[in-house]
Formats: sequence, structure tokens, C-alpha cells
Amino acid sequence: MATTTFYTKQRCNWIEGRDAKVDEVMREWMHKFCSFQDVKICVSTFNVNGKSPLSSFSGWFSQKREDIAEFYAVGLQEMDLSVGTYIIDNTKKMEGWVDAIHNSLPGGRTHYNVVGSMRLVGIFVIVFQATHSQVRVSDVNVKYVATGISVLVNKLGNKGGTAISMKMNDTWVCFVNAHFAAGNNELERRNQDFRDIYNDVVFYPRSQQEGYRDRPLEVPVMCLYDHDVVFWFGDLNYRLNTDLYGISNDDVRRIASSDKFGDLLQYCQLREQMARGTVFKDFEEPATLPFRPTYKYDCGTSIWDTSEKGRVPAWTDRILTFKKYPQVGLELIRPMESVEAITISDHKPVRALFNLKVKKINESGANSVYEEAIREADRRANEELPQVQLSSNEVDFGIVNYLEPKTRSVIVQNVGKSKVRFSFKVRPNAQNNQEICEKWLMVTPTHYQIPQGSSMEINLTVSISTDIVRRIQDILRNGQLQEILVLHLENGRDYFIPVTAIYNNSCFGSTLEKLLTIRPKKEVNLIDFEDFADNLPSDDCPQDIPRVIYRLVSALRVRGAKQLNIVEELDNEVFNRIRSALETGQPDDLSQLASSYMLYSALIRLLDSLDEPIIMEGMFKIIHKEMIKYRNDARQLWTTVRSSLPKPNQAVLELLCLMLREFFSQNYELRGQLSLWATVLFRHDSMDEKTHGMYPTVLQTMCDYAPDVSLG
Repeated sequence: MATTTFYTKQRCNWIEGRDAKVDEVMREWMHKFCSFQDVKICVSTFNVNGKSPLSSFSGWFSQKREDIAEFYAVGLQEMDLSVGTYIIDNTKKMEGWVDAIHNSLPGGRTHYNVVGSMRLVGIFVIVFQATHSQVRVSDVNVKYVATGISVLVNKLGNKGGTAISMKMNDTWVCFVNAHFAAGNNELERRNQDFRDIYNDVVFYPRSQQEGYRDRPLEVPVMCLYDHDVVFWFGDLNYRLNTDLYGISNDDVRRIASSDKFGDLLQYCQLREQMARGTVFKDFEEPATLPFRPTYKYDCGTSIWDTSEKGRVPAWTDRILTFKKYPQVGLELIRPMESVEAITISDHKPVRALFNLKVKKINESGANSVYEEAIREADRRANEELPQVQLSSNEVDFGIVNYLEPKTRSVIVQNVGKSKVRFSFKVRPNAQNNQEICEKWLMVTPTHYQIPQGSSMEINLTVSISTDIVRRIQDILRNGQLQEILVLHLENGRDYFIPVTAIYNNSCFGSTLEKLLTIRPKKEVNLIDFEDFADNLPSDDCPQDIPRVIYRLVSALRVRGAKQLNIVEELDNEVFNRIRSALETGQPDDLSQLASSYMLYSALIRLLDSLDEPIIMEGMFKIIHKEMIKYRNDARQLWTTVRSSLPKPNQAVLELLCLMLREFFSQNYELRGQLSLWATVLFRHDSMDEKTHGMYPTVLQTMCDYAPDVSLG
């Protein structure tokens, strides 16, 4: 009987990543064709709280000869918190911090060169290499991922990740710097931030693109877990669950200040989530952290937070590592440290020193054993076919809401006699070679290897973002969100997993016309825009303005601009309360329900979620062109508005301009928000440099001059 083979086409040269089974054999035989070089890598993370840097920071990096590294990877968070940075790409502060880090390295800036860097607003990662280093660095690629509920709100929230991928000799290394959602009640949001970054950090190494120019859908991509080593660090914002055990804030501070601070790690949310396999699957961190919690201090001191909020101390600043396979030689050669002497921020920097055995492949040696490795992989593949069991053959999310992610899990158990590699198949008509499902559904991980006798938890998350809610009616099938995931076992069968959810229609993601018909419900039901009461609640809401918009604007005007802190952290639990109040009508007065910032961001989200912008383009963008033409002429602008826009759009725009006019008179700095509001109201192409700066000017003119004054 002929032997079945999975590697029918013989090749004389080995290319790593082409055949996973062959790669496994080649890794076991690496000693036959590889040499290894010890490389010291220092990784540091620091949330700088928007502070301007000193010229250098003594003690940030060890100056001891045995601690000096060949590579330094540094991640900053909250590098710039100024209002304008969210709208205009101001690099001044970044350049100052780059100089400060460079000057703080052992021996100063002349001893190190920048390998690569990437910035997302205040999240910044940079890698330096020693000038004397003999390591060949190639295929340097960078990526950023903005997380949070929507791009616009993310500009306010400043969360996400930046990453640098590179090849050190022939070892693939990735550095990821992240800033997750803050707040004691935002655990799931932090988990979601991890999933977002994990799924979206994808690189296209130049060395692997040759020969694929005519086959764009087959271009090889490199995900995080495709690297030999991943260093993931940053302000991950995981807190301590001490309140669940009746441990007070004062108790935490007392323990954190004593030599028993390590006892608090048992309450760490990150450790708990990693143990459950919810986040950072197969990442590692030292069992003990030999330093006090790094958050939160009074700036300029090492005293725990004495502000009104009195934050509970926590290890928010972390450094974790991942190895693709056991043969990777990665070792932490010094205990992790925090630098308590640096007091510029409300966080402390954290650093770690690693030794990585970087491989160098002898190509002729690899090719000489390649054909033998193919035969060995062939033999193993015939003997060990994959078998798994799924904990569930279908997933039903029930009712899901806008901007309220919901997660379910499927356990894949390896019940066969060998390792199992699985991946989800790309969906039909996919736009690229990664799209395995509709964008309202997220799957983590999308591919993995399960050892014999082990299991893997796959997390499925439904997240109805702003982009999705605008076209929700086009996505629904028979009134439901529906998708079928295809789980493929390498050299094995496919498993089909139907996924369903019911979207709870709300005032978000609607049209102005439908919003005008919405009436508050006495019970929390699915909103039916055709079924409403005959009479509005008694208020002074104008006829052409949707009541949900009027209530938010009225509440903000009552509170005034002086209470608006636009760098406040978003709280999704509070946003859900605001959404419920808008849908049910209770409580009627929103001004006491949430902070000015949360009401402000809810209004932005509501306007941004509408199926069309308040200031519509018109055919061939004629309305926008006309308004840009008369951007400094209030009379012409309001004439265009009243002659071109529908009545509801006119009324809402006039109300918003009135609110902004009042805010600017109370707080001049809020004019820095004009670009954000212009983006919301016009939804213009932000990449069009010719007109990008003109839209805020249009809006400023309309805010400065009311229509009644302009038109007489």
C-alpha cells in the first residue's frame, strides 16, 4: 500500500514558515545548522502622565557593566495629554522624550542608534541598538492599533498599542507597548483591548513578499504569535481585587508600603485573567515582582495618591514575554525592577534585563538536512492525525448592545495522539487573507497549536462599534446577526460553528428622522421605531430636534464648560447608564446622572453613529464645497445651511453651535476641540490635507456668529 504524504512536492531549499510540520522537525535539529549568539535586551515601560521630560534621567537604566544591554526597548504611555495632540500631530514632546531616553542610556546617545519607533498619540515605542553590536537587524516593520469604542472617542481616551517587528540575525522579535483601559470597573474593556491589539497587529515582512506581487491575497503575513519572541509591556491598567475580600484601601497602602507587598499579587486581576486563559495565553511573567506597586503616586513624590479619588495602589505597569516554542533561549537575567527615584509621574518606570540566544542559520547546512526533515515530517503526519472535541458546536450571544462588547468562549480539547494546529478559514469573498468573519465578531486566537492532552479557550466577542452600527440594517439577516466560523485542523477536518446574536436597536446608529419619532419606553425592551406613544413628555424640546439630542445638550449647558475635563478617563459602565436613560426617558434630568465629560462623549458618540452626518455632503459634495468656499463668511454659511440642509439637520446644527459658542466663551481652550467637532459633523476625509484644516474654520465661523445675527 502506498504511503499517504502531505509533502508531495519536494523542494531543495528550506524556507521557514512554508510547512509547519517540517519546521517542527527542523527546530528539533537546529543544532545541526544554526549558531547562536547571546544578546542582552533591556525592556522598560513608563507612563509619564503627560509630563515634559528632563534632559536625561539618572538611574532609569543600570550603568553597571554587567547590566549594559545591546538593545533597549522603551515604551511610554500618556506621553502627551494636551488637547491639540488628539487632533494635530504635534511631535515636539515626542522628540523631547526621545532625546531624554537616548541621553539616559549607558554611555549616552553616542553609543546607541535608533532601530525603529512608532507613536499613537501618547503611546510610543522605540528600540535602540548599540553601535558596537554585531547583530544584523533586518525587516524592521512598525504598526499601531487604536483601541476603545470608536476612533473619535479613542482620540479622547488615548488607548491602544504600538509595535515594532524585526529580525535579529534569523530570530524574529516583536516589541509591543500598550495602554489599556483605566478604571476599577473596566476589566472586560482591558481584556478587549488585548484582543484588539492581538488581532490587529499584523506585519508584512519585506523579505517574504518576493514572488507574491501577482497574488495579493496570498501575501504572507506575520502575526504576533508568529514571532520567535514577543515582549509585551506597558500600562496594562489591571488592578487589585482586594475589595472583593474586604481589604480596604488603607490596608492595601499599609501592606504595599511594607516588606509584605508581594502578598498583594494574589489579588492581581492580570494574574487571575492569565490563569483563566482569557488574555496573554502562553505569555510569562516572573512569579514574584520584587518591587512595590507602580501606581498611583503624587507627582514629584513616592507618596500614595492623596487626591480626592485616592486610587488604590496596583501593579499597572508590566512586562510579559512569549516564546513561540520551547527551544527559544530567552532568560530574565536580573529581577525586574521599578525605578522609585524617578518621581516626575504618578507611575514608576519598570525595567527588565533579558538574554536572548539569537540564531544564525547556515543555509547550506539547513538545506542539507531539509529533505530528510520532509521525510520525517511525512512519517509523523501519517501516524498522527489530529482529533479534537469542542465544548460547544454553536454560540448564541442573545441580546447585544451598541458599544457593549459581549464575550463567549469555546473550548477546543486535543483528544488525539499528537499536537494539533488549528486556524479559522478565511470567509468567502474576504477582502484580504485574514478576514475570517464579519467585523462585528472578533475571534481570539485565530490560530494556535494545542499540545497533546491539552485544551485551548477560544474567545468570541461581539462588539457593535460605530462603523458597524451605521450599517447594521445591511448586516442583519432575518433580524439577527449571523456568522459561521470554519475551524480548520491542519491535516484534518473542518468544524463549522454557527454564531448568532440579536441586536438591541437604540437611539445610537439611527437616523435623525427616526430619532424624531422615538418616545421613551416605560420598560426596557427592544426599541421599535414605529411603535411610540402619542404624547411627548412635557418639556421644551423644539419640534425639529430629536429629544435624545436635546436632553444631552441641555444637560451639558446646565453643567457648563467649567466642569468639562476632556482628559478624564472614559467609563463604559456610566455610558451604558446614559444610553439607558436616553432610551427609557428615566431619569429625565441627565445633568446629575454623569460627569460633564461622559455626557459630552455620549453626545459625540450619538452624532457620530448616525447613518449620515449632520452636515451632509450633497451631490458631488456641493454643500461641503460651498461651505469651504465661504468658510469666513457667516452670512453665506448660514444661508447655505438653511437652503441646503433638511429642517432637522438645520435645527440640530444651530443647537450644537449655540452650545459650543457658550462653551468657548466659558473656556477658551475648548476651541482646540473644533477639529474633533468638525470631523463629527462633516465626516470629511481626514487624509485630504488640502481641506482638512478648512472644516474647523467653517465650524468656528458658525459658532462665532449665530444665524439670527448673521442673517439679520
